[in-house]
Amino acid sequence: RYEVREFCLFGGWTNTWSHEENGKTIPTTYDTEEDAEAELKYFFKQMRKAKRNKEIKGVPDTEDFRVEEVGND
Repeated sequence: RYEVREFCLFGGWTNTWSHEENGKTIPTTYDTEEDAEAELKYFFKQMRKAKRNKEIKGVPDTEDFRVEEVGND
């Protein structure tokens, strides 16, 4: 399993991506590294589009995100 992790000043590398499942917030994980990388690429594509449309002021720094393998809890 893989996660997209974001560097947070007080928490270090943290999975900040989640989804709702049966009323609970569940951290998002991916079956393959390629799936996680594709999702991260799509995220930045959407951020650049939002900036062009003046919906946001700036795009997050790509260096603040990475894909990391996690255990199979």
